[in-house]
Amino acid sequence: MPFILACFIFLTSTLSYSASNDLPSLGDATSGLISIEQEHALGRAWLRNLRSQASTLHYAELTEYTENLIYKLASHSQVKDRRFEILLLDNKQLNAFAVPGGIIGINAGLFLHAKNEAQFAAVLAHELAHLSQRHFARQIDENRKQTPIALATLLGSIMLLATNNTEAGFAGLMTSQAAATQWSLSYSRDWEREADRLGMHTLISAKIDPHGMPDMFKQMFDAHKYSERPPEFLLTHPVTENRISDAAGRVDALDTKPLPEDIDYHLMRTRLQIKYNKQSHNLAFYLNRLNTQLNEEQEQITRYGLALILYDLKKFKQAYTHSQRLLDLDKNRISYQTLNDQILFGLNHTDQALKNVKEQLKLNPNNHPLTMTYTSMLMSLARYHDAADVLQSHVLIRKTDPYIWQQLAEAHGKAGNDVALYQARAEFLHLTGQKEKALQQLKTALNLSKGNFLLSARIEQRAREIEASTNDLTF
Repeated sequence: MPFILACFIFLTSTLSYSASNDLPSLGDATSGLISIEQEHALGRAWLRNLRSQASTLHYAELTEYTENLIYKLASHSQVKDRRFEILLLDNKQLNAFAVPGGIIGINAGLFLHAKNEAQFAAVLAHELAHLSQRHFARQIDENRKQTPIALATLLGSIMLLATNNTEAGFAGLMTSQAAATQWSLSYSRDWEREADRLGMHTLISAKIDPHGMPDMFKQMFDAHKYSERPPEFLLTHPVTENRISDAAGRVDALDTKPLPEDIDYHLMRTRLQIKYNKQSHNLAFYLNRLNTQLNEEQEQITRYGLALILYDLKKFKQAYTHSQRLLDLDKNRISYQTLNDQILFGLNHTDQALKNVKEQLKLNPNNHPLTMTYTSMLMSLARYHDAADVLQSHVLIRKTDPYIWQQLAEAHGKAGNDVALYQARAEFLHLTGQKEKALQQLKTALNLSKGNFLLSARIEQRAREIEASTNDLTF
C-alpha cells in the first residue's frame, strides 16, 4: 500500500468510532466508517497543503495527455467517484501515488522510467485500484484496534517526500513506521496484490497491453535491486520476484488484444527527457538519431525533440523546418500545432500564428494546450484584456488549476482590472494552501468594489466559502 495512503489511514485513526457510525450508508463494506464526501474533503485539504510546498509542472500538452489517460483508465476501472485532481510534480525521482478523494500525483520521473505507455499506464491503473477499493476507509476500521502512531511525524514525512527533501522524508517515514504493528504492514501487502490484480483488469478492459505491468515491475526491480536506497515508489510499493512472476503469470493466462499505442506518450516523454537529461538528450543526440534509419514514428519523436530544443535555443528557422515536417506527417496532432504556432510567433509571423491557433480552437473548443498557447501570445503582444477574457472563460472549466488562476491574475493586473486581479490571486492562494493570504486579497477586492452591490456580495460569499474550508488534516 502506498505510503501516502498509509499517512491518511493512520492520520484518520483518531476519528472516533461513535462518530463514524453516524455516517450515511454507502452500500459497501466501508459504509459505516468514512463517507466518500469525507474522503473528498480530506483529499482536497491535503492537496492544498502539498501545493504550498511542492514544485509542479505546467506543460499544457503534458497535463492534457495525463488527464486523458487517467480518465480513460478510470472509465474501465471500479472507481465510482471520478472527481480527480491530477498533480504533475517537478521531480525526476520515480514516484506516483493516489490519495483518498481522487488525488493522483505523478512525478516527472515516472515518465523517465516507463519506456512505453503500457508501463506508465500500469502504474496508474494500480493506483486507481487502491482508490476503487477504498483501502483508506477499510483500514480505518482496523486501526481502531491499534495505538495511534506519531501523526505529526507521519504528516511531515509525506509532505517532505512529495517535495525535494526526500532524505528527511525517508527518515520521518522510518520513525513513523517503527510505531506501526506488523499486522498492518502485512495487510498492506494483501492490498498491493489486490491492486495489481484489479489494475491488470483495467489495462485489459482499456485495450492497453497488460504486459506493461510485469515489464514495469521487472525494470524497476533490476534497476534498483542493488541500490542502498531505492526511489520512493519502491519504498511504498515493494517489488519482489514473486510479485513480478505473479503479474507475468496473469498476463500469460489471458487472451488479450491490446490496441496499438499512440505516439503521444513518447512525445511527452521526449519533452521531459530534454528537461531532465540535458547532457544525454541534447541537440547532438537528436541530430545523430535523425541520420539513422528511422521509421515514421521514430522520425516524429526525433523531430519533435529537435524542434523543442531549437525553439528553446531561439533558432526558430531551424525549428520551423522540423515542425513543418511534423505537420506534413500528422497535421491534426495538437502538440505539433501548438509547437509550430509558437515557432511562427518566434519568427515574428504573429498574424499567421494567431490565425492558426484561433482556427484550431474553433475545431477544438476549450482545448487546454491551444488555449494556453493563445493566451501566451496575447500576453506577449500586450493584449492583456484579450488574454484575461480568454483565461476567465478557461478557468471556469478548470476551476481547481492554480496555474491558470495565477496567469489570470497576471493578465488582470497588467490590464488594470484591480478587483479581478485580487479575486484571481485569492483563488490561486487558496488552492496552494495560503488561506489567510487569500482572505486578505478578497478583503482588498471588497474595499475596491464598494458601490457595486452585486460584485461585493459575490466577493463576500466567496470569502465565507474559503473561510469555511480547512487545511487541517486532523478534521
